Amino acid sequence: MAMLINLEAKHNWRLKYHLQAPNGNITDPNGLCYFKGLYHVFHQYVPRWPKRGHGWGHWTSPDLITWTFCGGAIMPDCELDANGSYSGSAIIKNNQMWCYYTGNFLEEGDHDYDYSGRRANETLTITEDGLNFGPKELVLGNDGYPAYCSNHVRDPKVWEQDGALHMLLGARTMDDRGCVLLYRSEDGRAWTLEGTCTSLSDRAFGYMWECPNLVTLDGREFLFVCPQGKSKEDLRFQNIYNSGYFALDTKLIDLMAGDKDLMNAKAPYRCIDERGFVELDYGFDFYAPQVFEDATGRSLLIGWVGVPDIEFQYDVPTREWAHTVTMPRVLSLNEAGRVCQWPVEEMNALRGKAVSFTPEAAHGASGFVGSSSYDMFVMDGALGATFAGGTCDVSIDNIQGEGRLLLNADLEFVVRGDTAELVFLGPAGRFRTLRRLPLSALSAGKIESMRLMVDTSVVELFVNGGEVTLTTRWFPMDIDTLHVTSTFSAQHSGYEMGGYTFQNC
Repeated sequence: MAMLINLEAKHNWRLKYHLQAPNGNITDPNGLCYFKGLYHVFHQYVPRWPKRGHGWGHWTSPDLITWTFCGGAIMPDCELDANGSYSGSAIIKNNQMWCYYTGNFLEEGDHDYDYSGRRANETLTITEDGLNFGPKELVLGNDGYPAYCSNHVRDPKVWEQDGALHMLLGARTMDDRGCVLLYRSEDGRAWTLEGTCTSLSDRAFGYMWECPNLVTLDGREFLFVCPQGKSKEDLRFQNIYNSGYFALDTKLIDLMAGDKDLMNAKAPYRCIDERGFVELDYGFDFYAPQVFEDATGRSLLIGWVGVPDIEFQYDVPTREWAHTVTMPRVLSLNEAGRVCQWPVEEMNALRGKAVSFTPEAAHGASGFVGSSSYDMFVMDGALGATFAGGTCDVSIDNIQGEGRLLLNADLEFVVRGDTAELVFLGPAGRFRTLRRLPLSALSAGKIESMRLMVDTSVVELFVNGGEVTLTTRWFPMDIDTLHVTSTFSAQHSGYEMGGYTFQNC
């Protein structure tokens, strides 16, 4: 029997402890830094009114839970970025914030804008106070890229190391091979190519490596990239674009310096073993993470919670706004040498009433959700909890064996055999269905603990201390009450969650 489902929005799924623009779209995090007593979070931003444009939105916070929206900080207003102020990064230099980004300019004429007609202008703008930005300067243009590069060169990541400034750029070659370019500068304005890297095999590991980041944890370096165009597999690369990292055995600048031909080379330097790529997230909505170091020395990651370029595959029902970014996550290495993500400690201050898990509060009963034996679900011995306000912070520790975690009757995380699955059971998925996590992707080979944080229409699930995360948008019809049910043999605890303090948004 077919079900008739009314998908008409009752509400707008506004978030309580995630950033959201007053109107318009949020995408890639940009320019993350700590400057003059404030955290600065920029992101790609397309406001819908009063004026459109593709640039950088801007938030500031003294403590990661009190936020002020500063509007569009860097927006297209000159020839360098006439068609968009694209992604980039920030460094603190001379007690100033130096912001680097890719200015997008599309030339007139018969062009495809992939291989001709697009200027990728690496642009610098400086602010003394973190709010008012100075003139825009071109520091690197198309003539500064190797001849094998297409017009897709973008996302400058700038940092200081060994007495010089270095810049990573994601790139796509003319024959559709993803790679990263590395430049060096003494003054932050004049840049010279000092190395390149791409995957070892003859077959390209994606056609474009976006959003490169160098991350150092416990003295070891990691190259974070987002490979576009990687073919989907049953248990890997399940989204249209994916995010992850390569663990390096040496300094990245030394590795990439193996490219001796540089501007005269016919192709980027093959030095990265793509078999070592580790995916950061197995959920439906995670992309373009950026990492920065704060004043306490923590490496913090913020990613985009959205699905790039596939809006036609499912409907985002929010009206005047779309997408968000993750909570700030602190990075660390576990004993297996894997990068782990965990909500910053400041989030604990938002915890409200503790909520107990009891058999009486468990949602649902054993039965079938379809016609096959696989569709049988067992809720025997389940524990449940009900959270007011549509938010929660739930910990499930010392997990023994298989089980099922159910949010309302809409979304389940089920562990069975050698695989875990995140499955939408109803319209809250907006026509999306399933993501799989092979337990072999975990260094322990099994799920030992989980932390679940739900904020109205965002789910962030941290597995085994954050060695793997599953980040997902969902759009439940009831945003006022959240039911969490678990059949795991484990220790359960939970809290209702308060929200950020938004000063002017």
